[in-house]
Amino acid sequence: MSKTVLYFFDHTDIGSRLPLALAAQDCGYTVTIALFGSKPAQANIPDSFEIIEIPKPENKFSPFAIFKTMRAIRAAVCARKPDLVHVVTLKYSFLSGLAILGCAPTAIIYTIAGLGFAFRSEGWKPALLRTLIAPFLKLALKHKNAHLVIQNQDDKDLLINRGYADAARAHLVVSSGVNLDRFTASPEPETGTPIALMVTRLVHEKGVHIFAEAAKILKAEGINARFQIAGGLTMHNPQAITKDEMERLISDSGAEWLGRVDDVPALLSSSAIVVYPSYYGEGVPRVLLEACAAGRPIISTDHPGCKEPVFHGDNGMLIPIKDVQATANAMRTLLQDQGMRARMGRKSREVAMSHFDVNIINTQTLAVYDIALRQQK
Repeated sequence: MSKTVLYFFDHTDIGSRLPLALAAQDCGYTVTIALFGSKPAQANIPDSFEIIEIPKPENKFSPFAIFKTMRAIRAAVCARKPDLVHVVTLKYSFLSGLAILGCAPTAIIYTIAGLGFAFRSEGWKPALLRTLIAPFLKLALKHKNAHLVIQNQDDKDLLINRGYADAARAHLVVSSGVNLDRFTASPEPETGTPIALMVTRLVHEKGVHIFAEAAKILKAEGINARFQIAGGLTMHNPQAITKDEMERLISDSGAEWLGRVDDVPALLSSSAIVVYPSYYGEGVPRVLLEACAAGRPIISTDHPGCKEPVFHGDNGMLIPIKDVQATANAMRTLLQDQGMRARMGRKSREVAMSHFDVNIINTQTLAVYDIALRQQK
């Protein structure tokens, strides 16, 4: 009899999470997917997968909304009694871990795709949030049947050292991987004006203002380039950038705001370099993996998660966080040297193939399933 796995994914991430579910099915698992939010109309989900829609707590400060979500999580697990539950992101792992306390003795996998606002942001608000949720988070993550999949070594060390994870049940799987078939490592367009591109959610700590200020410096120097920011407004993050703030950021920077762009492969193929000056609590940013897969040199910060896909001097450059001048210097170097861009772009594709191919990552994740299920016996 085949093993059963119940996934909990956010509905906006189903495209990037589906390869794991397909890999599990190929290994003999019977798959059910619970989506936080409604099933996307365009999602190409096999009919062999049962889909459950879980109400998404859009107002995270509403106890009623949170309780409604947790009740639906618990009902899904208790009704199906899967052999294994896999929940992705810290937020949903927290809610799910509390919701299924006392349910059937199921093996549980929590993927911690970055520590986000609560652990990597500065100030009294995240500090207060950590204090309030700490005992409950430890209760959820340190359940005797739970194993953690953590996407970078810094996050793994932090969670273990602060008592949120047991070292024996914390597994390093670097990133969620990238589907190489979606991206072609094509040469940059021969337009004569290279494009420096930032693809991001519009959150202050992603470094949008750093990119805009660096673009302003290079524009004042007369550097021949275009500077583009692609990203739609984010509604449910304490550090979200509003439309007015975004327009002020780019007003005299020389940067263009493209808004949300759905065809990321085409967008990357139009660029010369990809810049991501984030100091957010990242796992491993998807955009950096996709930039590598598209054969583009990348500039990012020497920061947990962001540094993993960047081999400094080989396929890109690492810069200090919150350093506008260092960002501008790295961008200038690459924008003025097409040969270097071509060399680093080729190396980026090699990095994607050897380190971050989604098939490699899925194999590593399924190995964690085997460990968790063996320990259940």
